[in-house]
Amino acid sequence: MPITAQSLMAYPIPDMRRAVSARDAILYALSTGYGNDPLDAAHLRRVQERDLVVTPTLPNVVADAGSWMEDAGVDWQQLVHAEHRLTIHAPVPVDVPLLSRSHMRSIVDRGPDRGMFATFDRTIMTAGDEKIVATMSQTNACRGDGGCGSAGTPPEALRPVPSRTSDARLAVAIPEDAALLYRLNGDLNPLHADPAYAAQAGFPRPILHGLCTFGYAGYAIGRLLGKQDFADIGFIAARFTAVVFPGDTLEFDIWRDGQDVYFQARVPAREATVLDYGNARLA
Repeated sequence: MPITAQSLMAYPIPDMRRAVSARDAILYALSTGYGNDPLDAAHLRRVQERDLVVTPTLPNVVADAGSWMEDAGVDWQQLVHAEHRLTIHAPVPVDVPLLSRSHMRSIVDRGPDRGMFATFDRTIMTAGDEKIVATMSQTNACRGDGGCGSAGTPPEALRPVPSRTSDARLAVAIPEDAALLYRLNGDLNPLHADPAYAAQAGFPRPILHGLCTFGYAGYAIGRLLGKQDFADIGFIAARFTAVVFPGDTLEFDIWRDGQDVYFQARVPAREATVLDYGNARLA
């Protein structure tokens, strides 16, 4: 039975509970660029248990409710990540029980043949005293579910990047096995690992997780704006405008305006902009 805006808005997204271990935090860091210079002390602080510094974008993979949209009736094979916003209120604590609560925010219907955008908000907090660790807003492009109707209030539009030349640029080579590594953080969607499944979804090969690209953006900002260490961010958001394939080389352009940061990511080999409307703030 086709979904409706009302049924999806009312869907009871399950609460999730999880404690993040040092191993979990290190795996995430390794899957988003940290550790690629194993002789650099700034890298090592993110990937060694002793005095571990948790990566700012780690909340994206903490206590996620997984494929709940598929359970709600969305065409899972035709779903891709469209936009993401993350606000970090405090570093993710290690070995502390955490609670994740989510609710639908909005549905923007583009018509029967054009799909719809579904946005939900998620809050991660400590399970005991419910101290907020991070809040995020995720927009999915549901390409097979248009005509369901619209509901709710979408997030405020992200600001475009400046028209002037960027202040800094960093090229990052994405490993060929990047999606296979990143999926161990919890997103086991076969779109990122199974060539036959990816082909059925219209892609020539498995694609990189959008949030893996997003994590690399946090890495690039930290590397470019940090001095002896990575600069930490307190907020990061972007629009996913094209797919990334494992093995691509990404070029991140960064613009700085005080504590505000704007960014964009491109794959020069395909002349494709893969992240746009990148907005961030330093912690």
